[in-house]
Amino acid sequence: LKSIIEDYVPQHVQVVSQGDLVADSLKDYLSRHPNLANMCSKGSSIQFYTTDDVSNFNEKGSLFFGEPVKAQQIHL
Repeated sequence: LKSIIEDYVPQHVQVVSQGDLVADSLKDYLSRHPNLANMCSKGSSIQFYTTDDVSNFNEKGSLFFGEPVKAQQIHL
């Protein structure tokens, strides 16, 4: 998406992805506070929910996470 946005802004404008900044900041913070890092993953699990097609979500999610994803479909 970033590359598409960059196509529409002047060349002198730098598009910054907040996701990368937030992730890097959180990684740095947790590396300096290992007690919090341990609490974040203690007894954790990942659950996926989608309002879209489950098989499509599982396929794309598995590519993103690098391991099988099994989502549940919900209706809003």
